[in-house]
Amino acid sequence: EARTSTPWLYGAAAAVVVAVAGRLVGRLDWPDAWVVDIAEPVNNAVDWMTDHLYSGVPYIGGTADWAGHFTTWVLDPVRDGLQWLPWWSVLLIVAALAWLIGTWRTALTAVLAMAAIGVLGVWKPSLDTLSQVLAAVAVTLVIGFAVGIAAARSERFERLLRPVLDVFQTMPQFVYLIPVVALFGVGRAPAVAAAVVYALPAVVRITTQGLRAVDPAAMEAARSLGATPTQQLRQVQLPLARPALQLAVNQGVVLVLAVVIIGGLVGGGALGYDVVFGLAQGDLATGLVAGAAIVCLGLMLDRVTQPTERRVRKGA
Repeated sequence: EARTSTPWLYGAAAAVVVAVAGRLVGRLDWPDAWVVDIAEPVNNAVDWMTDHLYSGVPYIGGTADWAGHFTTWVLDPVRDGLQWLPWWSVLLIVAALAWLIGTWRTALTAVLAMAAIGVLGVWKPSLDTLSQVLAAVAVTLVIGFAVGIAAARSERFERLLRPVLDVFQTMPQFVYLIPVVALFGVGRAPAVAAAVVYALPAVVRITTQGLRAVDPAAMEAARSLGATPTQQLRQVQLPLARPALQLAVNQGVVLVLAVVIIGGLVGGGALGYDVVFGLAQGDLATGLVAGAAIVCLGLMLDRVTQPTERRVRKGA
């Protein structure tokens, strides 16, 4: 223990000496010559993306076209389909999904949370928000599982990916709204894009860790039986990593919901708009009702996507 603490003592003593020396020579502020201004390069990069990627790209169109197609082909049909369903059928679907993955208590909590949204009088805006969450989660899981599988199979790729994921996970949520607005304009599609970028690192990390935590003996048995890498992944790794994958889905849903809500700042509408309107206009009632509906929606989604350990132990 003494040997372990010695380097720390040396490091602390050196830090104190440097701090005192800097104080004595009057070097208190960071030197101006060591300052690197990144604002101009970032603005130039954003301007370049807006000029060259926003529209007019040959054959594939621009990001504005992608956003329009995503809204027309995905967001609008999902929202219209959810709002077309009778309220009682939505509650039945929520109850069935929650019961399949949990217990009757889980189903009851999810149904009560969803019913509270109707009681608050924001049923349609909540379903609009739910449609954005479902679309963003679908995109996040497709990309996240694919990247997570690749990272689990290649340590070099995982090492290269690690700093990128660290940056995405540590940046504030509002920062993601700036580039997506520059690329996709305003509307629900930019809100979904920002949510995907924010939730993607967690899904990738959990997927990678879950696949790597699979029992090596099971993998060795599969290889000894002549299973191909694809068969090992599909028949061994993914089934054994199912709890981790379910956790990735749950975390993806929660993180997506957090950013879809602030998407009201960029035209996301629905509950996010009500929250922004309440804050901007000082309308406590509107903001409070929307906030309570968001909490209920998050609680429902969490119960529907979070496996219950009690059910697993009972063997149900």
